[in-house]
Amino acid sequence: MKGKLGWLGEKLCLGFGLLFSGVVLVQTFLTACRGGGYVLFFAAGALGMGALVLLGLRFLKPAKAYPLALCSLRFLIALGVILVFGAQPVQDFKTMYDAACQMARGSGDYLQNEYFYNWAYQTGFTAYEALVIRLFGEGLLPLQLLNALWMAGTGCLVYGIARRFLPETGAMTASLLYALYPAPYFLAAVLTNQHIAVFFYYLGFWLLVRRERLSPLRGVLAGVCLSLGNVMRPLGAVIVLALLCWAAVRMLRWKGPGVLREGGLLLAAAVAYYASGELFNWLVRATGLNPEGLANHLPLWKFVLGFNLESGGAWNQADYDAYYLLPREEAPAAMRAAVGERLSSLGFSGFLELFWKKSQTMWGSLEYLYWGFGHLDGSVQALGGLTLSQCLNALNYFDLGVFFLAFFLAAAALLLWLRRGAGEGLRLPVMLSFLLCGYYAVHLLIEVQSRYRYFLMPVVFLLAGAGAQQLLRCWQGRSSRGAGQKNTAPGREGRHFLEKTGKGP
Repeated sequence: MKGKLGWLGEKLCLGFGLLFSGVVLVQTFLTACRGGGYVLFFAAGALGMGALVLLGLRFLKPAKAYPLALCSLRFLIALGVILVFGAQPVQDFKTMYDAACQMARGSGDYLQNEYFYNWAYQTGFTAYEALVIRLFGEGLLPLQLLNALWMAGTGCLVYGIARRFLPETGAMTASLLYALYPAPYFLAAVLTNQHIAVFFYYLGFWLLVRRERLSPLRGVLAGVCLSLGNVMRPLGAVIVLALLCWAAVRMLRWKGPGVLREGGLLLAAAVAYYASGELFNWLVRATGLNPEGLANHLPLWKFVLGFNLESGGAWNQADYDAYYLLPREEAPAAMRAAVGERLSSLGFSGFLELFWKKSQTMWGSLEYLYWGFGHLDGSVQALGGLTLSQCLNALNYFDLGVFFLAFFLAAAALLLWLRRGAGEGLRLPVMLSFLLCGYYAVHLLIEVQSRYRYFLMPVVFLLAGAGAQQLLRCWQGRSSRGAGQKNTAPGREGRHFLEKTGKGP
């Protein structure tokens, strides 16, 4: 019975992941078609990087120096963006940077800002910025250079996780494709908490799957890393829920002895996550950084925005004026009433329309370049007769093409696993699928922005690596049959892929 429940959970996860990926592909393609002449850059991104994937799978050779080369590539591209374009903190980023400067000087004036009462959880990232400022002095460059380091580290973690379920060339190709994906670099110079948070989240994932069996030390370290990611950027609730679903499927489909030990170690990781989160919260209070700790005093604000059909779930001035600016004693009740009213007025068709709009904003749209390039004059001549604005738009459509390719290959992998199963042991494809489903689903409910997809994209590129590997294997098998070869057994890399992800055809 438990095996059937695990099988059902796995199939539902993979099926919804495939559905969500299909919606993203349709919306992305429609956005590209509305781009006029820029659609050529979309095609160049999808086809050009597709060719790179094919070449990588065919000709890349395992090399001990590859992780260092990958890390250097990510760091140097990010560094180039930082030095050439720079960025100026705006909106929340400026609020946190100014507070970090005050914190580094030992001043608590930032606590007079209502922002750090409403969003006390931002104190964690602000304290990180304050530490850097205390060590290196005020200025944006040290923080931006650390952004580049966190990005480089995340690229290496993508490679490390990919090696757990792909052959070496597949892992190299998936990580290289992610390293050349332009969108993260648009934020390289921005003082966002996304870079450091994503690094710690994926470090936690890597520790969980580094070996077939979890050790006590790695379990605890994984929980602490996930908690650190949550302190920097609070996504922990949806991530931990996705990981718990993955753990449940693993336990339900476990074959042989050791299930209680593995389940206990996964539970230890969850306990470490919770305990370290409570410790960080206490430290923020005890040190006087924020008497509110890491609390969120307006948890419904994201839902107020998320259920606004007119704005498509995005931030809007009307809701800001009507609800966010209310006195702190009145805001929670007003937001609760607004959410209830919007839920009751939507109806089934309204929900479908809202979800489509939100998915379009979050996943099917171009990247919002204001954060990294809004301080620049877009009318200046940048390349030949093209203005900077035109060059950035072309790059944005190229990025959309790479994004489309990644989701297309990810959908191919999900379809394969839906048909043939997701393998034994770690069931890493199931973990990735639960992360995809959980993150996509929660953003059908809360506020959306295109930059929020940053966290999930390594997952998508990991899935894309598996999809590319399988499509190449199918193509090679058909070519062999077309040439009259009767023996179509997979080669060494094909066997490796099947052994780690599922049964053969």
